[in-house]
Amino acid sequence: MLEQVEQYRPHVIAALTNAASHGLTVKELCGALGAGEQAIRRCLAALMLAGMVRETARYTPGARGAVPRVYSLAARAA
Repeated sequence: MLEQVEQYRPHVIAALTNAASHGLTVKELCGALGAGEQAIRRCLAALMLAGMVRETARYTPGARGAVPRVYSLAARAA
């Protein structure tokens, strides 16, 4: 499992960097990286524990259903 996290970590960080402040959902990350959902979720969990990634909700006015979670890079304190 740790090998899988290390394999996807640079790709997830690169994808989130390209997304800027908008962030990406797990589904969007899976599509961009061509990886499985479980692998992406494990990698995101490890990055969140390290404080590199933050999780927010993407509210879309007028949309029905659950509000998707969006992941983006955490701001670094100087």
